[in-house]
Amino acid sequence: MKVLKDYFGRSVRLTAERLRHILEHPEMADMESAVEATLREPEKVIQFRTDESVALCYRYYYGTIVGDKWLCVVVKIYG
Repeated sequence: MKVLKDYFGRSVRLTAERLRHILEHPEMADMESAVEATLREPEKVIQFRTDESVALCYRYYYGTIVGDKWLCVVVKIYG
């Protein structure tokens, strides 16, 4: 399990199982560092409408294997 910091400096757990699941998607190959950067320094953050403990963190990436795209990292904060 990795513990990452989000844009507020809060600790966010990323389990090995979740990371494996993310990286199984072909468009996410070699994007582990992008997931961390998006969480740490998002360009846009949107609060989930039905659950205030959930945030959608977005960052734009150029030249990925599927072209230019927004990466969205969804985080649930407990406590």
